[in-house]
Amino acid sequence: MKKTLILFAAAILFILTAFSGCVNSEEQYQAMIDTSLADSETTAIASGTVNEKIISDSLTYTNLNSDASVKEVKEILTKANIPSKSIDTVFDWIADFNAAMKNCPSFTLIGDFTTIDKNTVDYGDYYPMSTEWYKNAGKDYDDILCRIAAFELNRENISVKNRILKENFDCWDENDSWLFSDGTIIFGEETAEGRIRYRPHPLLNWEDDVISDYFTLFDPVEIIGGCGEREMFEAIKKYWNGKGVSFGEEKYSLITLWTQYKDVTAVSHAAVLIETDNGYLLFEKTNPQSPYSAARFSSIDDIKRYLYDMLELDYSKYDLDIGTYIILKNDELL
Repeated sequence: MKKTLILFAAAILFILTAFSGCVNSEEQYQAMIDTSLADSETTAIASGTVNEKIISDSLTYTNLNSDASVKEVKEILTKANIPSKSIDTVFDWIADFNAAMKNCPSFTLIGDFTTIDKNTVDYGDYYPMSTEWYKNAGKDYDDILCRIAAFELNRENISVKNRILKENFDCWDENDSWLFSDGTIIFGEETAEGRIRYRPHPLLNWEDDVISDYFTLFDPVEIIGGCGEREMFEAIKKYWNGKGVSFGEEKYSLITLWTQYKDVTAVSHAAVLIETDNGYLLFEKTNPQSPYSAARFSSIDDIKRYLYDMLELDYSKYDLDIGTYIILKNDELL
């Protein structure tokens, strides 16, 4: 069941056994235990967006496949105070992916920012993307997934005091680990006979403490199966508080979309949010074998709708059930 836990965030080998879920995007969040919710509600009331149905019929985005788009997005990330070393690392990953996948039949890599008459992008099915990456491009390592890309750009803004020990990282069990694919990318993978199946991603060189921060931050959180948004948020906050996870006050934020599976909730998708002079930029790796994306938005509601619709698009292809989700901006509700 390797790499089957999350369509958005795990490299899927056996796609039909993938699982996760989300809720109807038109439902309003319940009253939360944290004062941050009251703050966000106050902001929404002031802007006149409470209880409005958000309809977005266009999307302006790029897959960073042109010099102009690379320059523009780099400048936005730099202006947001993201360290240049992290920016350079992520754009090395982008160049590696775009070079390998430029002829993939599933999608066309977009260069300059382009506007389409829908609010989602269908990058196609997993199998032809996987074939292009491993067979046609000859890769012997798994590609970067959304959590890794988002964490690299956010890691200097995240503090973890009580790190999980390496032997307790949720990546060692091929059948049960939510973060198994993350471990394969970072550590590589051997067969039962000791042969190398995948080597570690050659352009990812994190120190041990950074890796520990990563697996502590994204460790699945225990919940009561089938609980609501309130209980999910409480459980995540309690876990992060126990691990001493905190976020700085920078111009960029970690966006995490949490879904449920049985008695745990974990990050199905992660992205980076930057507030710009004209709205927002959302930067993400859209799926393990699909492109990087930077998209422009005019409101937070548009971003939430986009994240939901992209998730729903992927799940609908495989008749996956939809469950409960919440979206966080750092450690507060988006």
